[in-house]
Amino acid sequence: MNILICDDIKTEAHKLDDMMRNRGFDVNIKVFYNARDVIAYINTGAVIDVCFLDIMMPEVSGVELAQQLRDTGYTGFIVFLSASKDYGPESYKVKAFNYLVKPISITDIRTILQELTDAQTAADTAGILVKTHDLTKNLPLRNISYIEVENNYVFFRLTDGSELKVRVPLSDIASQLLEDKRFIRCHRSYIVNKNEIDTLKNNDFIMRSGAVIPISRNNADVKRQYLDSIKRQGGG
Repeated sequence: MNILICDDIKTEAHKLDDMMRNRGFDVNIKVFYNARDVIAYINTGAVIDVCFLDIMMPEVSGVELAQQLRDTGYTGFIVFLSASKDYGPESYKVKAFNYLVKPISITDIRTILQELTDAQTAADTAGILVKTHDLTKNLPLRNISYIEVENNYVFFRLTDGSELKVRVPLSDIASQLLEDKRFIRCHRSYIVNKNEIDTLKNNDFIMRSGAVIPISRNNADVKRQYLDSIKRQGGG
C-alpha cells in the first residue's frame, strides 16, 4: 500500500510514519509538510493509494488540499487527521474514507490500516451480477475487457477471450460499471476497462486482446481521462 502523509508539524508527520511501519502491513510511505509539495509529487505520476492529511495547516488546509487532489483526478483513499472533531462534515465533501482524531494511538493505526486493506480487497473482488438464459453468475469487474451492445444484446468481452451474451438494457449495465473508476464509456455502444487498453490510436482504443474500440466525437473527453490515468500510474 502506497501511503502519503502531509502534516506541517514535522514531529507529528514522522511520528505517524513511525507508527505505521512494522505493524504487519506492506506499506511504502512518503512524508510531506505542505500542500504544494504534495500536489507536485502527485503530478509526477506517482501512484498513491492513501493520503493521510492534517486538516489544520497554514496557507492550504487539509480539506482544501483534498479538494485539489480530487480536482486533479485523484481517486484514492483520503484520511483526515485533526485534534478536533468539528471538521467531520467537511470530510464528506471530498469523499474521505475516514477521520482520525489526535492524539492517534497504535490501535487507531492498526484499525485504519486493516480497514484500508479490506477496502482495497473489496475493490479488487467487486463484481456485477449477470443473468443469461441458463445461468446467473457474479462476474468480477477485473475480468471484463469491454462491453458492447448489438441488436438489443449486451456482450461482455472477457480478458480470457471468452464472452457472455445477455438481453438487458445497456443502461442497466452502464449504471453499475461506470460507478467503478476502471470503466469509461467511449461510444454509445461500448464501455471499456481502462486497465485493458493497450494503445490509444487516433480515435480508437486498441485493447490488449487486439480489439479496436471506436471513440465517438461526443465522448472525446475520454481520451483525456485515459491519458490522465496513465500519467497518474507513472506511464503504465
